[in-house]
Amino acid sequence: MRIAAILLCCVAAFLTVAFSAGYRVNMTRSEPVGLYRLVPDAPTQGDLAAFCLSPENAYTAISSNRNYLGTSSLCSSGQKPLLKEVAGLAGDSVTVHSSLIQVNDTLFILTSRTRDKQGRELPRKLRSGVISEGKALLLSTHHKNSFDSRYFGLVKASTLHKVIPIFTFN
Repeated sequence: MRIAAILLCCVAAFLTVAFSAGYRVNMTRSEPVGLYRLVPDAPTQGDLAAFCLSPENAYTAISSNRNYLGTSSLCSSGQKPLLKEVAGLAGDSVTVHSSLIQVNDTLFILTSRTRDKQGRELPRKLRSGVISEGKALLLSTHHKNSFDSRYFGLVKASTLHKVIPIFTFN
């Protein structure tokens, strides 16, 4: 019993130190499962970014009520942070089609769903246009049914934290 308690304390200490050093574990399907690290650089197009949905985003209440993201004390919304690819930044042209999103000359083959797995209507916040100053488009290119900017719209670029994969599966 004592060895188990010591082992548990060691694991807890290790996880606390790793978390403090910016390491995070992704267990969702939005990006490959694995270990990631937050880095101090601002994310650029093509980078992975971690972020929280802002409380003023209408999707935050929907995702909370439907428990899409789970709970966490890391975000002021009480939900877990998201991990997505930065697909577009201020000044980029976005064209939304029924089965794809075009950012400048890059095509993302992503169909927006109208309903979730329980048949509830999903919001569609992403519109064609030019990304305004201070905003970013976040998409999951790893999982086609991921909840990303197709549903919750553009996010504040200043809230993004660049993330690099350390060890991932799939």
